[in-house]
Amino acid sequence: MPPLFTPAQCNQARHLLRAILREATYLPDEQARVYVATHAVARFRDYTPGHKPDDILLQRRHIQLGDARKALSELSRANHGDFKPLIKLLHLTYARIGKRRHELLRDLQYKPLAGTDMNPHEPPQLTPQHVALLQSQKLATPPNVVRPLLRSWSLDIPKKNSWERPLPKKRLAKIFRDWYSEVLERTVVPLPHAEWNRLRNLALGKIKFRGVTTRRVMAASTASLPSPLEVALGLVPHNSPEVILKNSSNPIQGSHKFTARFMKRCWASVFAQCPVMSWDAQAQKWLVEWGCDVLDQEKVLHATDETILTKK
Repeated sequence: MPPLFTPAQCNQARHLLRAILREATYLPDEQARVYVATHAVARFRDYTPGHKPDDILLQRRHIQLGDARKALSELSRANHGDFKPLIKLLHLTYARIGKRRHELLRDLQYKPLAGTDMNPHEPPQLTPQHVALLQSQKLATPPNVVRPLLRSWSLDIPKKNSWERPLPKKRLAKIFRDWYSEVLERTVVPLPHAEWNRLRNLALGKIKFRGVTTRRVMAASTASLPSPLEVALGLVPHNSPEVILKNSSNPIQGSHKFTARFMKRCWASVFAQCPVMSWDAQAQKWLVEWGCDVLDQEKVLHATDETILTKK
């Protein structure tokens, strides 16, 4: 049996999880709070040691605790107005990157019939919905994309190898795998309709920003924070949650106050990269709408209204 966590390791992990969940409640986006809390609990619970050597387990635990400390630091910086970690959290929340993007991507992929398997020596099939999305993505020009857009997904298969012989089946299988992996990596996944509509209203200011949650201050909170002398003397670990939060709360160059205008700009930056898909039963085809097109139309309408008011 592999060794279990020591009591000290259990306390450290529990302390980190509580600190992450506490910081998640202060995020300025309501959906981001739910996503971060759910994802953090899942990451802490999903770990199963299995049958692995002790040295690998120790190394993996060290890496995972390091990732948790990094996540806590990024959360705290985002809550103090640091633009870069805040946008990263919004990208994770709205499936531009990360685990949730891969979950939504599965809905686009071709699923073989029950009892059949995909032949590794044949090109992977793309669903009509996926093809429609790629065709729309080829024409779209969303700004600030987090990954290069796919402009062509044609599959070029050389007829012969360097020895002027037919390609081996293993080589063909690798070409197919690499091609399909590249297509999936560069596909910009669509959001569900309800989520896309909500993000659109946030980006356009139709849903008002309610401000950030006031931090709960405990009576003993100031006394529990370590002093610089305690850290320097080694009385408190440099990577403890208290030190991480204290360092992250220091003034950050380029940080912003959470105003309605700032959050609207953040939501618009993410919404511009989000498509939504719907099935047109009359035309028998998939329709794709991009957030960047909605924002451009809103700018034109706003400019037109200003022109009319000026003439009056």
